Amino acid sequence: MSSPVTRKRTRSNDEDEEDIPLAKRGSAPNSGEGAATNSLPQAAGSVQTDGQGTDGEEQDGEFWFDDGTVILVAGGIKFRVYEGLLAGLSPVFKAMFVEGRALCNVYMGEVLAVHVLDAPEDLRYLLRVCFSRRLGSLYEERSPSYHEISAAIRLGAKYKVPDLYTQSLTYLKRYFPSTFDNWLALSVYGPPGWDMVENLGAINLARFTGELSILPSAFVACICAAGPETTGLAHGIGRRDGSREHLSPDDLTICFNGKTSLRAAAVTAFLRTIRPLVSRDCSAVSTCKRALRNVHLNLEQHVEGLLDGNPFAQYEMKFFEKQGGLGICESCAAMVRERSAKERRDVWNRLPELLGIDVPGWKDQPA
Repeated sequence: MSSPVTRKRTRSNDEDEEDIPLAKRGSAPNSGEGAATNSLPQAAGSVQTDGQGTDGEEQDGEFWFDDGTVILVAGGIKFRVYEGLLAGLSPVFKAMFVEGRALCNVYMGEVLAVHVLDAPEDLRYLLRVCFSRRLGSLYEERSPSYHEISAAIRLGAKYKVPDLYTQSLTYLKRYFPSTFDNWLALSVYGPPGWDMVENLGAINLARFTGELSILPSAFVACICAAGPETTGLAHGIGRRDGSREHLSPDDLTICFNGKTSLRAAAVTAFLRTIRPLVSRDCSAVSTCKRALRNVHLNLEQHVEGLLDGNPFAQYEMKFFEKQGGLGICESCAAMVRERSAKERRDVWNRLPELLGIDVPGWKDQPA
């Protein structure tokens, strides 16, 4: 698995100057920030009318512009930005600013201050996108972290920024596909740079968005990538503010039960693949039958591999390639490859059943 992604408030190296607002940025960010928040977005209506001031909050080091026209306050951090830019991208922000002025909301000098119920790091991701010149092509040249995709989907929905929401959801679906062929095309479980445990976030995002077609592959990624460390999923994803994002108890149970179901499916698929029935065009019937029987007799050497929970591995190749193959004729070898593809695809089509989840239309997904 890839190593854990480091979260920093400074800009990443792969983001060029086109993403930096024209106004001058402040000093390097301070590391002490924010309060813990729930993993799901709060209601967008967060205008304060009780006279609460902003003097006690810390200025953000990345988004504080001296000529900014509005201050957003999130988790004890103040972001001074441009009202017109945000209002032009988000009808929710626009309504909040109008309401704030109508209610004579909190002001810092002559600048409107609006409190939002978002984690500071999530709001920072959103502001980077809003101030970027790449809103139409966010992920073509870089691989976003889990926390960025999570913030983009949740806040893109909350603040109604469709380009952000749609592109981020499309990125998520690319690495948690609903088709078997697209799954096989992936070289690792989950998006590049994501830590193993961050795959559970895809499950939470699928629940949040209602995109249930993400769930089967997201559960498989959590179960198979974790291997014997599946219990690590119970600890959840750590956030920079010290809070943790967890699976729901029901989804965590699916992971534990699903591991057993996937193991059984893997073993069954493999046994059907190498059953000692030769090809119709077999050129060495007795030799091929004996070779396939020997595979069965030698399975005890490969029990651990079969029980790793991955029902989509080509075990007939994985176990015997070091011995020069299965020792069968080319016609029978082609038959075994065909059986393997069929059995593995059948398991894919049964994933919702094996996991005990409801995914409408899953069996109708194109192959």
